[in-house]
Amino acid sequence: MTDATVFKPIKLSGRLDTTKVGEIETRFYAEVGAIKTPGAVALLDLKDVDFLSSLGIRLLVTAGKTLKQRQVKLGVIAPASKDVMQALETSGLPELFSFFDSEDAARAAL
Repeated sequence: MTDATVFKPIKLSGRLDTTKVGEIETRFYAEVGAIKTPGAVALLDLKDVDFLSSLGIRLLVTAGKTLKQRQVKLGVIAPASKDVMQALETSGLPELFSFFDSEDAARAAL
């Protein structure tokens, strides 16, 4: 692992649908917004997400773009749900984000 600052993972869980995204959006973007150090490593933990709507995908893409503009590396802990991972793959997110099986793997690689 590099000497970069590694922030505590931002954990998401349950259904990232219209209702849940509406409930967590402000807090989530505040957590992402607090990560401003170029070269730092941010982790999104999706292992407990069991449903992902288009609004959930938008939430992730917006966070990814914000962090990229700040030159922050982003690692995503892959969801345990095969359906959620398939939705991410269909949306092209593995081309934008680095996915890992665990927090330790993400920290070691980034």
